[in-house]
Amino acid sequence: MALDTDKIIKLMNEGLAMEYASQIQYLTQAAITTGPYADGLMARFAEIASDEMEHAKILRTRIAALGGVPTTKVGEIQIHKDSMQAVKINLRYERDTVAFYRKLLNLIPHDEVILYEAIEHVLQDSEEHVEELERLVGK
Repeated sequence: MALDTDKIIKLMNEGLAMEYASQIQYLTQAAITTGPYADGLMARFAEIASDEMEHAKILRTRIAALGGVPTTKVGEIQIHKDSMQAVKINLRYERDTVAFYRKLLNLIPHDEVILYEAIEHVLQDSEEHVEELERLVGK
């Protein structure tokens, strides 16, 4: 399977816009969250925002390495002040992110080791976020 560079760059830019949005979403929720366990959630949301910033850096680097130009567009952002509603919003977002990166990973040949492992790393982090958020909502 040959790497369709244009398609991969386009999809990675979509992922980059999602990571930008996710970082903003988590940071905003860290600032405004109220309700049960708000203090702990605020701290965790800020930590996850740092993960999203790392994901964006990884994507920008790989896009540039493939000869593309990293996007500056930001994806959709959803926030809620209520702690449990914020967790549910983030869980939906992280599930969508996992599905997106699984699709992207399936388009990358295994012999494209650096690119494959970069996307695999982002996917693994996103799966960990899903597991953690599922525990918080009891699912």
